[in-house]
Amino acid sequence: MYSTVGLLRNSKKSGKLVGTHQKLDKIARANLMRLAPKGTYFPTIEHILHFEGNRGPDGLKWKSPGEDEPMHFLIPGHDDGRLIKMILNHQYNLKKALKQRDEVRAAFEAAWMAHAVTDGLTPAHHYPYEDTIEDLMSDKDYLKIFGKPVKGVMRGQSFANAARNNWLYWGPEGYMTKHIAFEYGVALVCASKKAKLLTPKIDPKELKDLDLKTEFYKSFEKVNNLDMYTRFRHQGWTNDLANESVRILLPEIVRAITLAWYSALPEEKK
Repeated sequence: MYSTVGLLRNSKKSGKLVGTHQKLDKIARANLMRLAPKGTYFPTIEHILHFEGNRGPDGLKWKSPGEDEPMHFLIPGHDDGRLIKMILNHQYNLKKALKQRDEVRAAFEAAWMAHAVTDGLTPAHHYPYEDTIEDLMSDKDYLKIFGKPVKGVMRGQSFANAARNNWLYWGPEGYMTKHIAFEYGVALVCASKKAKLLTPKIDPKELKDLDLKTEFYKSFEKVNNLDMYTRFRHQGWTNDLANESVRILLPEIVRAITLAWYSALPEEKK
């Protein structure tokens, strides 16, 4: 999902302007503080957003493509468990940081945890892109220019083969072109709506004996059952998809972030 200028290298505004991740984080934190007991400690939204954009997971894709990138994909029917393991690791570290009132560490873990949850529930991230890249790249390494790897450039055994691979990836109907177009549509919808419309109602009863793994997969199933990305690939962006983004997708992502953060609060604060 987009984090706007956060993707610009060396931007002083990285992570501060409101992209999709930033807006959802803002709404989720406000929701969290309404649900948490009075006086609950949690890092400020300013500190959380500091670790978005160029300082977030997306930043690694530009700084060191292909090296230790967190993979936020969850393929229906082929879940290898990597994403939920990553989310649970952030939960563990966030719990520890909150107990120690370590603002910097807590903000980092909260931001990266929310980013993983958001991407994991984004329909465009339910398509097997890793397999696609494996099929299109004749060499596992990224193309390098002046010794630096170039993200998203498909290699080939010949110029013609490389041109074909890049067309299938970046052409009008290409795999990554569709991915970006879908996320751009969701980003426009998110930016145009007031926070109130995207804020889910969470019953306090849901917070008792909260199990993050169970709740995350419930949200995943709810989103996956909409089949939004498949419909988008065949029909393009439609009013139905826009309406479902506002009514279901974005509120469900906010709900998942809120519950994920709540699950990391110290037991005495629940």
